[in-house]
Amino acid sequence: MASLDERYYRGLEMREQMAAGDFRHFTLPGIDQLAPDLKRIVDEALFGSIWTRGGLDIKQRCLCTLSALLTLGHLHLLRRHVERALNVGLTPEEVVECFIQMTFYVGVPAVESAMAIGKEIFEERGLQFTPTLAYDTEKDPDALHQEGVQCHEEHMGDITIYHTEDPDSQEMQLERLINEYNWGAIFTRPHLDAKARSMCALVSMTVMGQYDRQLRRRISGALRVGMTPEEIMEVFIQLTLYGGYFNTRTAMRIARSVFNEEGIAARAS
Repeated sequence: MASLDERYYRGLEMREQMAAGDFRHFTLPGIDQLAPDLKRIVDEALFGSIWTRGGLDIKQRCLCTLSALLTLGHLHLLRRHVERALNVGLTPEEVVECFIQMTFYVGVPAVESAMAIGKEIFEERGLQFTPTLAYDTEKDPDALHQEGVQCHEEHMGDITIYHTEDPDSQEMQLERLINEYNWGAIFTRPHLDAKARSMCALVSMTVMGQYDRQLRRRISGALRVGMTPEEIMEVFIQLTLYGGYFNTRTAMRIARSVFNEEGIAARAS
């Protein structure tokens, strides 16, 4: 087992990798001045013990963190982590797609704030960004709906679980809207694959504390599109010091139950 000093210096190495020479990423405003012990704990536990784990690569951990911070509305930290994500190899297109992916989970106002932060950072860095125009406005609404239904089924299997007997009910009107735009227009976009989009959705639901069958289905859906049990568990661990260990521990227990039901096991990383 690594000593506390070994964890600390491993955390500093991780910070250096993400900072790419920007000294601001070594500071924790307020914590530095008021709680130096906490800074040491963060360096050891978060950067030295969680960010350095196997099971997910650093870009996947960045996607998880961006999704969590956007969901929770922590815009100051979101700015830092957009910068860090770019420093370790995420492209501007991937960052923007992460924000787009979260639209139906966190709402337009939160995504608009995130986009403004991304735009400022791209401009500060002189990054040439050309928006991806993948949405076909000439498409027939029924075709968009069918594409959404197909994508939804590929991710989640049986999608009739929330259907009502009345096809004209308000619930079913909302279901169609979600299938058209969340699944048909967003989940099918380029730059993030099905696993990455599933990961972003799983993160958002976890930090929001969604513990009903929605989370169970999201875990099962993540398996359907190729996430391994180990990757799913690592997503939860990555969130521990961003969304709180109560959410992490509860989500891991739910995941273990889903794995048992599906006859699969998660190995330790």
